[in-house]
Amino acid sequence: MKALFVLMGLFYSWCCQANILLNADLNFGTIIVADPSVASSVVVSPSGGTSSSGSIHVIKKGHPAELLLESFPAGVYLNISAVLLNDQLAHSNLITKGELRVTNLHYPARVFTDRDGRARLLVGGTLQSQASAALYVDGQYATTVSVEVSY
Repeated sequence: MKALFVLMGLFYSWCCQANILLNADLNFGTIIVADPSVASSVVVSPSGGTSSSGSIHVIKKGHPAELLLESFPAGVYLNISAVLLNDQLAHSNLITKGELRVTNLHYPARVFTDRDGRARLLVGGTLQSQASAALYVDGQYATTVSVEVSY
């Protein structure tokens, strides 16, 4: 299985002219599911660490999503929440029988803006394969996450 991407759909709620810029999608890297009959997982932390368990083997490390929050008031805490709009990943070109799910997102509950009203948000996640007899097809898989920033 080649690179896995989770696209970050950005939604926000506030009454100012703030911006959220997506610098990088959450990427679980290049992985191999050696035995699809064994439930397995790979975790990418917000700090960039990658670990796996079960029959998932990481060939190339992924990275957390990176969002730049800007044009907020200086020196305030921004509250962060994120929701998976669909936890099951979809193959970019095919309908697949194997089930890959993002079971958890890892991010701070809030971030603090600097003197210019900017903050950086890093979002990691847990990807899990379900025990199944079906093989996983090589390619890119994706889903969408809604991120809300408020203060």
